[in-house]
Amino acid sequence: MSAAPTRTVLVTGSAKRLGREIALALARAGWQVAVHYRDSLEDARSTSAECSELSGNSATFRANLGNESAVRNLLPRVVAHFGHLDAVVNSASTFEHDGAASFSFAAMEKHIRSNAGAAILLAQALHNHVQEQRAAGQAARGAVVNLLDQKLWNQNPDFFSYTLSKAALEAATTMLALALAPSVRVVGVAPGLTLTSALLS
Repeated sequence: MSAAPTRTVLVTGSAKRLGREIALALARAGWQVAVHYRDSLEDARSTSAECSELSGNSATFRANLGNESAVRNLLPRVVAHFGHLDAVVNSASTFEHDGAASFSFAAMEKHIRSNAGAAILLAQALHNHVQEQRAAGQAARGAVVNLLDQKLWNQNPDFFSYTLSKAALEAATTMLALALAPSVRVVGVAPGLTLTSALLS
């Protein structure tokens, strides 16, 4: 009997901060990690190298999650490299300050495209990949974890467009869970303040 392939996960925004910690935790648990980044190449390489030391295999993948074509191409690139994909962790987020007075369509669209739209497309792509594996006779299943935010249940008027995008992602998580079951499980996790930043100091 051949051994089951090593589980593989794509973690978006995993070059640094919380995404990096998620990637390293999964590598410690034996997962092959696809480290996604947008601009932080050196940080992504560092994260990937540490993941490789822990699990034996990792690679970096650049994509602008605000660009639909780039998002649609991301998962096939990961599959082409590793041979299969079992899970996606949508950790990347655009996080720019605005409020009710400074809100604009452009700010809202920028946040929703990268924070909700990209996560939906990646869930869709993972589902298609799992269905292809099943059609080939494999007992494949997938999982998607969407990083939400405690701000959804502790609302305040700052980071207006960001919070709207996370509300959209929360609704999408429920709808995707219903639409993609039973072959792909979709869940949301809403951490509290974990790592500070210049915007929060």
